[in-house]
Amino acid sequence: MDQQPDYSGWSSEKLVERVTVLERQLREQMLRYGPLSKPSSAESKPKKLKSTRQFDPCRYSTRFIALKFAYLGRKYNGLEHHANNPTPYPTIEEELWKALSKAKLIFPTPRSSLDDEKLNWEGCEYSKCGRTDKGVSAFGQVISLRIRSNRPLPMSKSDEAHNNAEDQRDTEHELSEDEQASPAVTPFNPIKDEITYPQILNRLLPPEIRILAWCPSPPTDFSARFSCTERSYTYLFTQPAYTPTPGLTGILPARTLRGQRREGWLDIAAMKEAAKKFEGPHDFRNFCKVDPSKQIENFQRLITFSDITRVRPTDTGPAGYLDLSDFRENHPPDMDGMTADPLGNSYPPSSQTQPPPVIHAFEVRGSGFLWHQVRHMVAILFLIGQGLEKPSLIDDLLDIEKTPQKPVYDMADAAPLVLKDCKFEPELQWIHIGENTGDGSDVARNGLKGDGKHGIGGAVDELWRVWRGHKIDETLAGSLLGLVARGDRDDSTNPNQVDHSRSEADSKAVSARSNSQRVFLGGDLPRHVGKYIPVLARPRMETVEVVNAKYLKRKGLDLPERNGEKAAAVDDGCL
Repeated sequence: MDQQPDYSGWSSEKLVERVTVLERQLREQMLRYGPLSKPSSAESKPKKLKSTRQFDPCRYSTRFIALKFAYLGRKYNGLEHHANNPTPYPTIEEELWKALSKAKLIFPTPRSSLDDEKLNWEGCEYSKCGRTDKGVSAFGQVISLRIRSNRPLPMSKSDEAHNNAEDQRDTEHELSEDEQASPAVTPFNPIKDEITYPQILNRLLPPEIRILAWCPSPPTDFSARFSCTERSYTYLFTQPAYTPTPGLTGILPARTLRGQRREGWLDIAAMKEAAKKFEGPHDFRNFCKVDPSKQIENFQRLITFSDITRVRPTDTGPAGYLDLSDFRENHPPDMDGMTADPLGNSYPPSSQTQPPPVIHAFEVRGSGFLWHQVRHMVAILFLIGQGLEKPSLIDDLLDIEKTPQKPVYDMADAAPLVLKDCKFEPELQWIHIGENTGDGSDVARNGLKGDGKHGIGGAVDELWRVWRGHKIDETLAGSLLGLVARGDRDDSTNPNQVDHSRSEADSKAVSARSNSQRVFLGGDLPRHVGKYIPVLARPRMETVEVVNAKYLKRKGLDLPERNGEKAAAVDDGCL
């Protein structure tokens, strides 16, 4: 072994010369033998790219079912998705389709014009019960579709031949004792052994959309749209409809037995009287929006129930200032804090019953509904409740000979409307979330915890989170509203006390009152409409026949002789 040279006595020139020689030798070795350093294990063994396993629909069976679900519609652009029509908010159908596709529960037939990310129900036998508009909610919406199942596929001919051969060999020798004791294959239970559809979908859907139940065996010819025999709707509103104006400024000219009414408060008795007039078979062409593309000529619909009901409160609201005398529904006739009506009956403070605001609802059930029909019906009821129209207006609008053309009026806001329930004939047998349908093996098999109703990830927990957020917001906003409305006034000892210090200011305000009428149509605030014009005195729209004929002419189509019977049978329940 060569002795290592001693560089301590070398001059700088000799050291530079030595380094130069060593660098030249190193370069020559690298050119001849390559790099001397050993590559790392990571460089020598490159990572394998994880391949995505392809999902093969042919390996799974399918079944036809119905799903019942609910949604809060304020954040959504309605139920139905329209291709090539982008909307500012997603639709309920889009969210359902994404969840079903992600869970590999549906196998749409591919279309060349669509990519895999586009909504496609082709081949899924899909139908929906009622098309709700933007902002409308539903608590009993129903769809039907063909969906993936856990049911084993029937054996192919080759598998059957193979099994027959095995059976033949078994008959050629005696079965052992163990073979004789082997249990038979357990048959498939269509409920206990099935996929837990509600739980899986609720894990993938937004919290405002919840699957409530599924029907494992609808009739073979069932259609969520055409098999529906009755739909029921609820329209919620507060009493008062909007915050009243205190003092003389808010007193309405019309007088009742209990005194002059204050603006903002609705005449519930008059609304109930008017709502009952909708019951029975009627022509509702003056209570809907005409869609000329459907060429509907028959506007007869059967309403089986129509009424104004009071929603049972779960607890009291924070806007307690509405119980003060200056904000109450009825103003005592003599403005002196009198608490008796002209007939001498005692007028107890509303706090002795239920603190306002109270939630009321317009409830209606029928065999079918026209486009925007419920919102038109509610709009007229609100005009009657505000004393701007009489209940007899319903009779006039339902009389097509007297009112053949619909007067121009705005329909009610969409947000308070709820599709409450859908009935079918024959009645569907629903399996709701949380119902015990087996031994729990189906839940464990799908990797789910709980029964899908309670516990982490359950529908109740998710909806509690949604409700609690809104409840805290309601309480904060209501407390702030009451703080501003009360000001520095203290009515805790006597809520019936009238603030006489405002009398002079009220008198001046009454004389200078604006001529702009405030009209409530279900929204968060009333609309200023200027001088109010009665509905029957307003301009009229074109008749249905003219609207349909103009549409056909614009499309270059011939006017059909009788298209009404066929069109009348197509009822979307579209609100």
